[in-house]
Amino acid sequence: MLRSSLFTAGALLMSTAAFAQNDASSKLHPITSPIKDAGTYHLATGTWTRSKAPTANLGPDTIYNNTCLLYIYYGLSSLETMVDSGRLPSTSSGSVPGSVPGTSDVYSINGFLIAYCAFNAQVDLDIAHYECYSPCTDATQLTPDSVISLAGLPGGGGTASALGCWIVNIDLEGSTFEFDLEGDCDQLWDQTPLTDNFGWALTETNPNGNPGGPLLAGDPFGILDPLGSGCAYGDGTVFVGQDVSTPGTGIGTEDMFETDIGSAYGGCWFFGGYLSGNPYASFCHAIYSGSYDDFCSPGYFCVGDDTGATQCPCGNPSGNGGGCANGTGQGIFLTCNGASSSVSSNDLVFWAHSQIPNQPGLFFQGNNAINSGAGVAFGDGLRCVGGSLIRLQIVFSDAAGDSMTTTGIGALGGVSAGDVKRYQLWARDPNTSPCGGHFNLSNGVEINWGA
Repeated sequence: MLRSSLFTAGALLMSTAAFAQNDASSKLHPITSPIKDAGTYHLATGTWTRSKAPTANLGPDTIYNNTCLLYIYYGLSSLETMVDSGRLPSTSSGSVPGSVPGTSDVYSINGFLIAYCAFNAQVDLDIAHYECYSPCTDATQLTPDSVISLAGLPGGGGTASALGCWIVNIDLEGSTFEFDLEGDCDQLWDQTPLTDNFGWALTETNPNGNPGGPLLAGDPFGILDPLGSGCAYGDGTVFVGQDVSTPGTGIGTEDMFETDIGSAYGGCWFFGGYLSGNPYASFCHAIYSGSYDDFCSPGYFCVGDDTGATQCPCGNPSGNGGGCANGTGQGIFLTCNGASSSVSSNDLVFWAHSQIPNQPGLFFQGNNAINSGAGVAFGDGLRCVGGSLIRLQIVFSDAAGDSMTTTGIGALGGVSAGDVKRYQLWARDPNTSPCGGHFNLSNGVEINWGA
């Protein structure tokens, strides 16, 4: 378990000193009435589950937990967006003060928690998530990996004197809004929020001149807790053997946040500095992940990092475990998700990350690992799979550069129990091709199929 005593105040000071922060203390408001639990809103069905009823569709893993409430909310201006940050640890993450090893390199997000105060009787919110976000940078220049518009959430009494404060869980399971986030932004722990953190944003889209705002959360060193215990970084997450019922301070969250109005950057803010005894400038949020079993591992091969027998074609190695670098500067990383590598279950699908956005890619299957698994130069990458090739599916990458097969790959490839097959993704890079080949390939994956 991560404990507050493991973290040094000096490290926190160093991490925040690099940003020019403005003091937003004047926009803090105490919460003088009870915070109500609205329960769970199921996006797929448009129905609610009361707070005391089962909510089995969430999780089962809590992978981010910043729910150590300070009983203060931040008053947004009309149509102002708050952008906060945190970290989802990858498997490369170290077990050192401030960090724990993750349980996956890619997390399938099936729900999240938000907490806010409002005056309107019903509240409409946009919630966005960014896979990679450096704290307090300009989020208006980024493309979110997920944006979910929530209408008709519970609010206040409809007047400026009737505040309502709520905790709401949003269940994405079974909807088209499930999404994935890579651990440590690119699956590599760099030990800095500049390249390891994710971002999330909240905007009230129907403020009518009287907006509310998100609840503050976080007290990693117990500075604000009269008992001095606080809520340590990482508490309440699967990484430390707990769930969201244990309040925690989110891993990687910083004593700062960004605001934007429309498409304009609004600046970087804090509340005078947590280490000086002021409220921690971070906001209540939790993220839930379905069970993610990477049945590709340990079958990865032909990684484009120039450590194998075949070098990338034009000095374009990558460092994220995928193929040779494309125009994003990363290699296409091919991985799996599903309940098993069983032929009869046929529930194993491919996920590919770090592609050029909005470009087609071909998932294909072969019998052999070319050149003993080292591959041969092909376009801007390495072709690693050959022998009785089968085209599985062509899928366009989304705006974040991710794509996923839409059905089980076992049936697509006509595999049988006991087969050993190899897989790769071949994708276009028409405008930013580093070697001029205008296409690239992912790492290779070997799968041993069972009954």
